[in-house]
Amino acid sequence: MTLDIYQKIEKDFGDDAIEVHDALKVLDAKTKGLISNRLIRAIIFLAKGDVEAFHQKVKLAQVDYRDVLYQAEYNYPENERVRDFSQTFYQLGLLNGKST
Repeated sequence: MTLDIYQKIEKDFGDDAIEVHDALKVLDAKTKGLISNRLIRAIIFLAKGDVEAFHQKVKLAQVDYRDVLYQAEYNYPENERVRDFSQTFYQLGLLNGKST
């Protein structure tokens, strides 16, 4: 896991960060290490610090990861890409106070 993801989890989830880290380890094991940082960032972004929402997005990602990426990266109904989670949270302005 990259540093920006770790820091975003700590910032957004506070006392629940350990639960989130543990859930990501389980997801990584289930996917045999194939979960991308892009997808992890999308899940964390959509959860907005809510552990229950985080677990829901993890489950959705296991069914069809494209749904998670679409929800995180595109606006609706225009279907325009407004974020690219292949970039770090810093590059997206999501760890330095600026939001997109």
